[in-house]
Amino acid sequence: MNSKLILPWLLLTLLAPLGRGAEFDIKVDRLSPRAAVFTGDPWGNAIVAVATPKGIVVVDAPFSRTIAGGFRDAIQTEFKRTDFACLINTHEHTCHVSGNGAYADLPIMGHESIRADMLKSMTNPAHPFSTASLLALSDRQVKDVRARLEKSNPAQLKTPQWIAYERMWQLIAADLREGHVTVPPTITFDRQMTLYFGDITVRLDYFGCAHGVGDTIVSFPEENLVVTAGIFYGQLVPIIHPSEAITDRIVDNWLVVLHDLLGRTDANTRFFASHSATPMNKAQIQSFLSYLEGLWGEIRRAKSAGETIEQLKARLPLAGRFPEMAKLNNSNLVGTEWEIRDIHGQNIDVLWKTLAN
Repeated sequence: MNSKLILPWLLLTLLAPLGRGAEFDIKVDRLSPRAAVFTGDPWGNAIVAVATPKGIVVVDAPFSRTIAGGFRDAIQTEFKRTDFACLINTHEHTCHVSGNGAYADLPIMGHESIRADMLKSMTNPAHPFSTASLLALSDRQVKDVRARLEKSNPAQLKTPQWIAYERMWQLIAADLREGHVTVPPTITFDRQMTLYFGDITVRLDYFGCAHGVGDTIVSFPEENLVVTAGIFYGQLVPIIHPSEAITDRIVDNWLVVLHDLLGRTDANTRFFASHSATPMNKAQIQSFLSYLEGLWGEIRRAKSAGETIEQLKARLPLAGRFPEMAKLNNSNLVGTEWEIRDIHGQNIDVLWKTLAN
């Protein structure tokens, strides 16, 4: 992800006419006879699906019933099967759960916090993922991006990519206005859950509160395949988003979960983020763990020694203490409402506050 671009992942590559289901331009990377990743917009959603003897297991349902339905159609077409076993939600953000309605005929699995958050969104219009908030997001995604392009690259507004981008968000808005129904997970878990689909096992491990409250790592051991959702991206320093839900026990849990994950994977395991079709490998995940573990240890020591956060930041520059991370982008989505200009600095701020609580 090139953080210097004003629109790092907002512009669509959808060139086909707007349509329902199979007419979406969803790209397929076949990983094995049983597994594939399906990539489409908006926001480059990477939806992993695995065809098991008991039906197709799908990870995440983006944005709206029609958008997620397009992915479901593409999955069905690719595997030449219509039997779906279940949907798994990795966390509570709209690009992962707002399309759950396309799978309302199936069991929907997710961490208990995902269900709780979605239930809150149904009764509180001010909730960031309420229907009202999502409609406002759809409006901003057209108006704000148009305004930026008018200043930086007005010719882009005449391209097929922009036309398709605008149409996609209009479609999402139409779904939201035309009887959108929030569909929370129907089966939840606390720490860990293992599902069995014939000769395919699916393991869900709660990570929690780094990207979303419900952060869940989904593993398919027989396929040597792991979905890390929004937690890690191969080109980015790991991002710890500010959250009142983060505690020292949650941070310790991150390290436990990652050590366990690395202990049961190998050099051939493919790790997928939720908005990238490019797999990561075990060495990259190990480097992310080393960074988080090292940063957490440094912050604990600084607190014990009576250092100030300013002193800590001065002696803990990214390149000096974490050279592997310094090779990655330390900023993200610059120019958007979600921009982070110094990921490492934000991580220190969040973890420092965690110990202050």
